[in-house]
Amino acid sequence: MDLFKNIVEVKGLLDKIYLQTLELIEEDVSIKINIEKLTNEGTLNLAKTRYNQGSNTVSITQLPTDDDREFFALKTVERTSDINSNCTQFALECHAVDKDSNHIDPINWFGVLIPQSLKIAREKYEKAIELSIESANVRQKIAKNCELIRKLKRIKRQFEKIEE
Repeated sequence: MDLFKNIVEVKGLLDKIYLQTLELIEEDVSIKINIEKLTNEGTLNLAKTRYNQGSNTVSITQLPTDDDREFFALKTVERTSDINSNCTQFALECHAVDKDSNHIDPINWFGVLIPQSLKIAREKYEKAIELSIESANVRQKIAKNCELIRKLKRIKRQFEKIEE
């Protein structure tokens, strides 16, 4: 309450945060629509590959079994804390293909001559993953704004009690 001189400042800041939150919600919805579009396109390209190559060439039989060597993902999610905004942020950490560290490229499970539609499907899914990370970061900002709105509403109520 010491930060604000009067209730008008609090209301002005609340309005700005509400507007920013609505913009973030709009951005999140847009990102989720793009994620859905990309995953649908990826699925369609995967279906094209199965149709062109035959259902047995792109199937569960190419996936590793329990007997195979353990491997690690080429892309992992890294969580960081932003000290300035006191908010958790997510980032996609990419690892290079390296057999020594067991980072392998799963597309090679499907043979040496990889169909273009399978490569396109992979690109679509990778982009969807990147957008998922972006969406998670936007959701973190929305949550932070909601927390700030609750605090400002409390301050606003205190000003209203003083004015009575």
